[in-house]
Amino acid sequence: MSAQPGTVPGLRQVCAGLSTGCGPALPLASRVVLELFQITGSASFAVRAALEEAGAEYVTVDIHPQRRDEIPDFALVNPLKRVPALREGDVVVYETGAALQWVAERFPEARLAPPPGDPLRGHYLRWMAWLGNTLHRAWQPVDSPRSITDDPAAHESIRRHGYEQLERIGRYLEGELTRSQWCLGDAYSVADIYLYMLVGWQSFVEGGYVLGAAAVAAHSARVGARPAIKRARELDDLDERFQRHHPELRAGRPI
Repeated sequence: MSAQPGTVPGLRQVCAGLSTGCGPALPLASRVVLELFQITGSASFAVRAALEEAGAEYVTVDIHPQRRDEIPDFALVNPLKRVPALREGDVVVYETGAALQWVAERFPEARLAPPPGDPLRGHYLRWMAWLGNTLHRAWQPVDSPRSITDDPAAHESIRRHGYEQLERIGRYLEGELTRSQWCLGDAYSVADIYLYMLVGWQSFVEGGYVLGAAAVAAHSARVGARPAIKRARELDDLDERFQRHHPELRAGRPI
């Protein structure tokens, strides 16, 4: 569960740059704080949701999307200065898929991933790799072709190919989810959280877009109804469509 800096017993206080409520720094306690470096409403949502599912004690370090050098520690945690990133003592993890898998292994009692040797382990690893390598990147050509090339003449073609890829992805997901409650059948995992977030990004597409069909929508509804996911959306200021309630703010501060 998320805590304002300094409010979790036994944890050192972290003044998270743009977060509010930071008082004088406290000495390092016997337990080391788990820090989530985040930008609310970004890809860090999935990791926050996994931490909420795990019932983990953690604090957030809120990164300004346009001033990522404001918190010197951020570059130490992730030299690429991207979120999400996690730090717990000397342990540092970044990249969404890696951070999700780390949370699942760090809190095994939450049963957010099949352990090594479990027959579902291979399916789990395949889902996590596919989500990071394929679906996570699939929105860029449609949402932001200018990030691929500065040539405006190429943007229409990039978008067209992007939509074609999303159609293939949607058909694939329908086939995978039609007869399954979760990505791994009856076993809920961080793969479901990751998929839920990535499908939710369809609301960012100008003019609207729906990925897949009934099976994808039903999966998103199941994940979105879980109390921990609702809590993560509330903390990230997101509605059920992943739209920000206050788009001018990040972690309650103007951008």
